[in-house]
Formats: sequence, structure tokens, C-alpha cells
Amino acid sequence: MARDKGHLTDLQLRHWIKAGQPLAKADGDGLTFTLSAAGMAGWILRYRHGGRRRELTIGRYPDIGLAEARGIATLKRAEVQQGRNPAAEKLQGQGHRRARLDGA
Repeated sequence: MARDKGHLTDLQLRHWIKAGQPLAKADGDGLTFTLSAAGMAGWILRYRHGGRRRELTIGRYPDIGLAEARGIATLKRAEVQQGRNPAAEKLQGQGHRRARLDGA
């Protein structure tokens, strides 16, 4: 049976987390599952914008599961196709949020 999208499975993710070894495994189309030496598992979207390689942190696993990470990655890739840089926009949003918190 062929899979429609991606190369990773939830079973693989749980196995890697249990093993506890740091790694980065691609699901396809720039979506990457990462596991740090400290045991933090998360999702990163790798893409190119303006000729440079960029990375956008999508979130932590299992807070964001495999299917949801794929959906978010699809939306963010569409933004890149429209000429936007989702990682830079995320940083700008964080700067505005910090300014509001400091001024409150």
C-alpha cells in the first residue's frame, strides 16, 4: 500500500523518542522531525526564500502531531510560493508581542 504523503509514521516517531538519540528525519517537501539530545522533539520546515535557506519552527511533538505538522507545512509552503517569508513574519510577530507585554 503506497502512502499519499510523507515518509514518516507516528510509530516511527514514538520509537525514535523512546530510543532517545538525537536525529533529524525528513518527511518530504521540507518538513523535518527533529529530536535533541535533551529529548525535545519538534517540527521544522526547511525552505528557500530569496536564494537563501531558511528554517521555520512549527512546534513540538506531540503537541503538534504528524498530520497537523503536514497541514501547517503545506500552508507555509504556499506562503513561500507567494513570495512571503514565514520565518521572518513569525519573528516580527514575536517582536510586536514582546513590545506589547513590555508596555503593559
